Amino acid sequence: MDSAGALSVGRALEAMLLVPVLRPMISGLEGVGDYELDLLAREIAANDRSGFSALVAAALRGRS
Repeated sequence: MDSAGALSVGRALEAMLLVPVLRPMISGLEGVGDYELDLLAREIAANDRSGFSALVAAALRGRS
């Protein structure tokens, strides 16, 4: 798996893990639904330079 693919997988996994954590934080906000929650989680994961997504990407690159 190339670097871009590994990073994309890492970001997707991080975003999926962030959704349940973020959901209670936005539960009282009107007009913020699942779509906006997903966008927020993806944006957080995309801007995470040395966190979970980077660890997953490094592990995936090491396996190929």
